[in-house]
Amino acid sequence: MKELEDWAAVHKVYKQTGSKRATASILGIARNTVRRLLEKTEPPVYNRTEYSSKIDPFKEQIITWRCDPFNFNGTRIFNELQKRGYKGSIGPVYYFLRRVDEDVGDSISSKATTRHESPPGDQAQFDWSEYQVLIADRYMTVYCFSMILAASRKKAICFFYAKMLMLFTKLYRNCLMTWEE
Repeated sequence: MKELEDWAAVHKVYKQTGSKRATASILGIARNTVRRLLEKTEPPVYNRTEYSSKIDPFKEQIITWRCDPFNFNGTRIFNELQKRGYKGSIGPVYYFLRRVDEDVGDSISSKATTRHESPPGDQAQFDWSEYQVLIADRYMTVYCFSMILAASRKKAICFFYAKMLMLFTKLYRNCLMTWEE
């Protein structure tokens, strides 16, 4: 909102200088602009113009068709709308369906996530889990150590019987040596 920033800057500088000419010179704007902004006693307010769309009368019906029990795809919805008098193109229908899918759908919006790429050798992810496995007619606790490199997605998985720090560091080194080969 450039107009609001300009208004605030002009009022602040004018309060210090007391001169419209000096204010215009400092801010690098025309004296007439300074005069016009000083005449406004209240900060400017942005009023966005609302435009109607050809699909506005059909939005409730589109949502109904997109959700259960219909689950219509975009082209089917567009064809049904044309039968009911819609005169627009298919683009606004798909644009509205993307917003409906974000609001109603089970998936996370792509706007809510950020993809992160790390350079090779910078990052790895590891985890271990515990399993009960039947070995020689006896259930034993087996631990699974898994590690994946972030850049290349190379994976290494090792199984072991004990959960100790020394063993963990040994497995970590083994995974790194496996990837070097």
